Amino acid sequence: MPESEEGLLTAAQQRLWFLDRLDPGDAAYHISTTSRLRGPLDRDLLTRAYDDATRRHESLRTRFGDHHGVPYQQVQPPRHTPIEYADLSAATDPRAAARVRVEELIARPFDLAQGHLIRIGLLRLSDDEHVLCTVVHHIVGDGWSMNLLYRQITESYRGLEPTAPAVRYLDHAAARAADPTTGLDFWAGVLADPPTLDLPLDRPRPPVRTSAGGVVLREFPGDTLRAVQAATRQLRCTPYMLLVTLYELALAQLSGQDDLTVGTPVAGRDDTALEAVFGYFSGMLVLRADLSGDVTFRDLVLRTRRSFMEAFAHQDIPFEELTARLNLPRDLSRNALFQATFTLHTTMNVSATATDGFGGLAAEAFDSGTPHVKTDVAMDVQLGADAMDVVLTYNSDLFEPATAHALADRFTALLHAVLAEPDARVRELPLVDDGTRAELLRLGTGPDLAPQAPLLARIERVVASTPDAVALRSGNDTVTYRGLWTRSGELADALRAAGVSAGALVGVSVPRGPELVASLLAVWRAGCGYVPIDPGLPAARRDAMVAQAAVAAVLGPDGVAPAATEPAAVPAAAYVLFTSGSTGTPKAVLVGRQALDDRTGWMAADYGLTAADRVVQFAGVGFDTHAEEIWPTLAVGGTLVLLPDGPQSLPELLAADPAVTVLDLPTAYWQALLDVVPAWPAALRLVILGGEQVAAAAVATWRDRHGDRVRLVNTYGPTEATIIATAADLGAADTRRRPPIGRPLAGVRAYVLDRFGRLVPPGAAGELCLAGAGLAEGYLGRPDLTAERFGSDPYGPGLMYRTGDRVRWRRDEPVLEFLGRVDRQLKVRGVRIEPGEVEAVLTGHPDVGQAAVVAVDDTLVGYVTGPVCAEEVRAFAAERLPALLVPSVIVVLAELPLTRNGKVDLRALPPVTIGDEARADYVAPRTDAEALVAGIFAELLPIERAGAHDDFFALGGHSLLATRVIARLRATVDLDLPIRSLFDRPTVAGFADAVEQALVAEIDRLTEEEAAAQLAAAGQGAP
Repeated sequence: MPESEEGLLTAAQQRLWFLDRLDPGDAAYHISTTSRLRGPLDRDLLTRAYDDATRRHESLRTRFGDHHGVPYQQVQPPRHTPIEYADLSAATDPRAAARVRVEELIARPFDLAQGHLIRIGLLRLSDDEHVLCTVVHHIVGDGWSMNLLYRQITESYRGLEPTAPAVRYLDHAAARAADPTTGLDFWAGVLADPPTLDLPLDRPRPPVRTSAGGVVLREFPGDTLRAVQAATRQLRCTPYMLLVTLYELALAQLSGQDDLTVGTPVAGRDDTALEAVFGYFSGMLVLRADLSGDVTFRDLVLRTRRSFMEAFAHQDIPFEELTARLNLPRDLSRNALFQATFTLHTTMNVSATATDGFGGLAAEAFDSGTPHVKTDVAMDVQLGADAMDVVLTYNSDLFEPATAHALADRFTALLHAVLAEPDARVRELPLVDDGTRAELLRLGTGPDLAPQAPLLARIERVVASTPDAVALRSGNDTVTYRGLWTRSGELADALRAAGVSAGALVGVSVPRGPELVASLLAVWRAGCGYVPIDPGLPAARRDAMVAQAAVAAVLGPDGVAPAATEPAAVPAAAYVLFTSGSTGTPKAVLVGRQALDDRTGWMAADYGLTAADRVVQFAGVGFDTHAEEIWPTLAVGGTLVLLPDGPQSLPELLAADPAVTVLDLPTAYWQALLDVVPAWPAALRLVILGGEQVAAAAVATWRDRHGDRVRLVNTYGPTEATIIATAADLGAADTRRRPPIGRPLAGVRAYVLDRFGRLVPPGAAGELCLAGAGLAEGYLGRPDLTAERFGSDPYGPGLMYRTGDRVRWRRDEPVLEFLGRVDRQLKVRGVRIEPGEVEAVLTGHPDVGQAAVVAVDDTLVGYVTGPVCAEEVRAFAAERLPALLVPSVIVVLAELPLTRNGKVDLRALPPVTIGDEARADYVAPRTDAEALVAGIFAELLPIERAGAHDDFFALGGHSLLATRVIARLRATVDLDLPIRSLFDRPTVAGFADAVEQALVAEIDRLTEEEAAAQLAAAGQGAP
């Protein structure tokens, strides 16, 4: 083969070559034309026409090989191009049979290394009716090329000599390689921190992108087309600019985002000499849509025009270089830069319309079957002579047809509204009609709330009726209702004696145990509201909480200590809890007695709580879940089972107490326990989850073990809504879909709103806003922040709270699905964290200039600038923040990367390996047990190896991972250790010693043969 016949690939070809290596045979990159031909067909003429075409166009006989992983393309000599012929005339339904064959022709893989990447099928339906299908791999052609090929095939069929290409594709590829793109800096600026289009999915996204597709068609008559042309004149834009802006708006309404990207193809033939060349010239531009602000549609079109013109001036996008430059995650499930595309076809596809190109044969479009898609959604608009067709293609592995139809309907409604008033404000464009509005309000309104007696009165009735019943069980100790009431009365008297007046707030800083519950109850009996202050918090944090809440006194283990000289007066307060604040100061959420009365009354009834229940008190009192565990239980006379050693002792409690009936757990902790707890309490009847999204796989695992015997309830609620606001029982259906957060509780109203406060249609994403029973009073001492998050309810009486959470109503079932956050707020192991609060503390260090905080899995990472050492900054934060808010890793940078808008570019922050900053000097494991433990640590933590002195928690471990360590240990050597043993001895050497001691104790109880097998398993070291 002459040397000149082999050449380089263009950047676009290299990308397709790599994608074919990554997922061989993916039909998403097959392009095709399929036509139905009516009239007498000459097969010999057709065959010669294709042979002429492959001889004329080198790309159609090119193969793709590689030299040591570097690809090249090689033109092969002309050869006969076979046409796959099939006679389907005898089939029951020849057209249906042809559709099946066409789908197979299009989906059948190509071998790029073999070349000749064209496939032709000719299907006979009758003497005068055939289907002609031509399939080409995208690496050698594009849409322009397919039209060119079709036109030249018809010319050859009629005996004409088609125009020969004036340029070789190999020469074009060589020229592109010699003239590398100069647009990298431009695109790096435009696409810095690119948004991910987050359309609400109907099915979980597969880990690797799939290409199965579906199609929705909308046809518009000539009147609509003429109205589009008139609107473009009025707006001084092209039809493309108007229509792509409408598409972006439709995507925004469905996703709830005002910053998104859309890919759009360009022909890439900027030289007229290239117009007669079959080859891959087309490229993709990325339009970044800015839909923010209270603007008109005309304003958005102007933004689109500016964005398009800038993008068009920089047509060459070096995708691979850009992905590396922007440090974008390598996500095989989706395109890194856009998940939606838009294409405008201003001339009809010659292969799909009536034409006499074949010399007497009539040609028309033929259904080519299920499409193959490259993105989540794609819109193609075809402008004809007197009509406009909109084809929406969607990934059918992600979306139900109803979702695609809803998006097409969004586009249609927006189109008609804009054509009627091109200067309409975006917030005035249609979202829901009156009927849908009424249905959404009905769905969002919880049942009527039953009247509730005050919570304190309900507890007092229990004390009077069953004084000797066990109220609290803490280890081997029990406290009766009489004893609890007596002790709380003594503490209430002590508060009054110290001068604490009713209506004040009292800090409670008592360790876990019966005294803590009695102290909380005492505050209420003194007519006050309690403010939990964890004695384990840094002193500076405790002092700040005391000052911010203006508590009258602090009740601690040593009695009552006076606090504020001018205490806050908050009549009818139940409690004040602190949550992370975006401004750097924690927010003090004030919850009233009536809100707690209503919520605990609902819980006692819906959960079916009775005096026979034994409920575990898992949550720390700094989290509002404690109120869901403690107060409904005591209000019905049940027994509260305490964990004096903290949450890490729960697995041992579950193994030791078969009478436990109710568990209320953070979702992440429950999911971790599935691998740790071999046997759950025999009496267990109810598990309540909350804090973050439940995984369908975890529900499936749970149901495999328990079926419907144990009720599983998923709840949702911010502190500002008094513990929870929505709930759903999880069942068999939730093992195959994203488990929902349910419907509003009694007395609660829930709305899903866009950024203008409008109800969004079912299936569309919006911000969840809550009103009605259970709403907090606001933020103590922060009227500005209260006014920002609590406003008048536009759809009912009272106030409405904006949660900042993205949700949607499912279309197929009236339940809410949680989709994530509207803002930067993070969730780490179920706890809300405002990065701004942590960043404010870090920048409070005198030598820190800037700070940025992100979450890597379940680990908080802080990036800082300035002449500081990481450990010094972390120690500074640990003196001022709760443990969960202290970054596990601090990275010191010369400067923080910025976007072109001057914001910190979070995606461009350098990646870190959790644990690298906290490693002890490496000492190799010295015993079999140390090797075993080190192997488990290295498997579960993002580190390559663990040494004898490495600390599990210093390396980024936490309580949830600790449960997995215990599970892995059990799976490896069939040994059960209490989780607290890892907390007590967190180094490799320390925990290995605990393992050895347990193994020795276990071996003492085994036969010689069993002992030998156990020792052999332990001696294998890391699994």
